[in-house]
Amino acid sequence: MIKVFVETGSLMQDEVEIVGADARHLRLVLRKVVGDSILVGIGGATYRSTILSVLDDVVIARLDLLIASKGESPLKTRLYQGLAKGDKFDLVVQKATELGVTEITPFTSQYTVVQLEQKKQERRQLRWQKIAHEAAKQCKRDKIPKVNAIIDFSTMVTQLQAMDSQDMILMPYEQASDECHFCPFSKAPREVGLIIGPEGGFHPGEVERVREIGGQVISLGSRILRTETAALVALTLVQYQWGDLAFQEERVTT
Repeated sequence: MIKVFVETGSLMQDEVEIVGADARHLRLVLRKVVGDSILVGIGGATYRSTILSVLDDVVIARLDLLIASKGESPLKTRLYQGLAKGDKFDLVVQKATELGVTEITPFTSQYTVVQLEQKKQERRQLRWQKIAHEAAKQCKRDKIPKVNAIIDFSTMVTQLQAMDSQDMILMPYEQASDECHFCPFSKAPREVGLIIGPEGGFHPGEVERVREIGGQVISLGSRILRTETAALVALTLVQYQWGDLAFQEERVTT
């Protein structure tokens, strides 16, 4: 069943207005009509809903039933992703959303190759937020991850330093000791901050700064991973370790 997200300001008692591109998609592409059922995400919850009215750019739907969704991980993950060339960052935003990321923050560091002027930064942020929006609809999440503005390395460190002592900061680094494999930790954190470097990697001084604020510098194995691969591998591992990605054994009876 198709899912759309609306802002809480669109709520009118038990009805919502779906406007803009989502309304046009429902009307023109999906050919939805009065009486059809859709899923509506609002305020972090998902409702089975019935379409009451279809106009040119507005669809009115009634919220019928609150659904106990499993679309959100119990583990909060904040991905700090180094800026990457081409459409690599687009890929990271899309797949990280599917993997349950809570928040994505692009950052620049000493070896960052990509340089963007302010207006381009703002346009990229809007584009990445739209990608997260579409990916969240596709994978039936209850919440859309927030894509923040681009920050520099020092600002990122300051933000990470403010995390709770029970939270965890992880920095995959290709020169980490082979003994420092993922995940030498037992207690499940409430939140994980993941720092993924750009194509050029990290300067040793940047790695040391993360260690100074209590970050764990880890290895993702013996092979060198591209920046977009490292982000998705690390997210998958933390969600498997402490989140909602796990193998379910299927028992076959005869």
